[in-house]
Amino acid sequence: MGAMCQTQPSQADMPRQPSAWRLPSWNGLLAMGNDLAIRTGWTGQERTVSWTLSARPSAVPTARRLVTARLSAWQLDTQAGPAQLLAAHLVGEALRHGAEKIKVTLSAEDDLLRCEVDEQRHGHDVEERDLTPLEELACCWGAAGTVVWFELRVRPHI
Repeated sequence: MGAMCQTQPSQADMPRQPSAWRLPSWNGLLAMGNDLAIRTGWTGQERTVSWTLSARPSAVPTARRLVTARLSAWQLDTQAGPAQLLAAHLVGEALRHGAEKIKVTLSAEDDLLRCEVDEQRHGHDVEERDLTPLEELACCWGAAGTVVWFELRVRPHI
């Protein structure tokens, strides 16, 4: 029997992955999972939800998407604009001041929507934040430790 010749494929023969292809970030996966849960009705009737975001620039648009989608599921669309704007602003402030992780908690009860942004990090309390948007849009707000919160009055669609 003769010897079989085995050749290795060259780099040009290998299938190439598109350069734009990449795995989504943790924040992207979290937002996709939240959207899927809302579309399939898996969210139930809970009126409090929390998300822990990675301390990356993608946390800001992810916070916007999560807040907007959840308020839509709760039929509180009228406050989605101000709520997502304020939540994204607080997440951006947390990133600028070195948060290691960012926990966003959203709750709705007694005609109030409350959002808390916890800069999960070691060290200092919340200091020197730009809270001007809170003063302009929220009915009340405050800060304690590493948490900044705001409330908006809501009226559900009937």
